[in-house]
Amino acid sequence: MVKKTLIIFSSLLIALSFAASGFAEPLTPQLAKEKVIEACKLIGAEGEAAFAKIKDPNGEFRFADGAGYIWIQDLNAVVLMHPIKPSLDGKDMSGFADKNGTLLFLNFSEICEEKGAGWVPYVWPHPKRGDGTFPKISYVKVVKHGGKDYVAGAGMYDVTPADIKKQFPGDAIFED
Repeated sequence: MVKKTLIIFSSLLIALSFAASGFAEPLTPQLAKEKVIEACKLIGAEGEAAFAKIKDPNGEFRFADGAGYIWIQDLNAVVLMHPIKPSLDGKDMSGFADKNGTLLFLNFSEICEEKGAGWVPYVWPHPKRGDGTFPKISYVKVVKHGGKDYVAGAGMYDVTPADIKKQFPGDAIFED
């Protein structure tokens, strides 16, 4: 009887662990865009006080099982808060180029200044794929609080500008 109970209990635990892993939201362009919009609403209401909530590793702005996150910069391409790479906080990234020469932080600012929001493709190291860089695209949006402009962004791998054009035909996409 004890053996049968142990087998049933073990089976239930295994089933629950599979079910729980199935609840993780996949990182999609729609989810990234929604999270950026939510972060902008929070920054618009609270300013820099919102940064702690946005970078909380257990908070709503760390999503898709940790693969998604929000970073904040200003329109001068100075990173104000990066939850994955805090060494970037306070750094002027205007001269930073990816392996293809793309000045991605300037591009984030430019599309926000021109369109208010949009998508920017670039390459970036992938935390789970080892060395090298991989195509990435980020959704960025500008928000004002207390006379300051903030750019909030979230990105994902394995999504192309063509994918974005199909899903969000009205959204701006940065093109050189």
